[in-house]
Amino acid sequence: MLEQSLEAKIAMMREAMGDVRTVGARTRPGMTKLMTELRTMVSMRDRRNAGALTEIADIERDMQRIDRFRSLIIGGFQQPAPGGFTCRDARNNQTHVSLEQLEAEIASLERVAQRLLAV
Repeated sequence: MLEQSLEAKIAMMREAMGDVRTVGARTRPGMTKLMTELRTMVSMRDRRNAGALTEIADIERDMQRIDRFRSLIIGGFQQPAPGGFTCRDARNNQTHVSLEQLEAEIASLERVAQRLLAV
């Protein structure tokens, strides 16, 4: 969903700048390619304002943190536990993930999506 929204935003920015090419090198570029494309478009749009580029860098950092959390859950899920579940990280350390922590990460992802589309 986030990738599709970002792809639509980039296509809209391209059209406003008079460029009607498809976004990225492939028909369905990945999130990394889309972020690179957005950074390029914003730098062309706001040549003297680095604030938007700083915001994009902050968003990328937040997305990487959320992706690490997602990888922990998907790759390391062990078993349900009271108030959440247990996972094992890349170093094989057992970690308890509470349902509140999971809900906070979901809310964080939604905020990142809103920030990304506002750039």
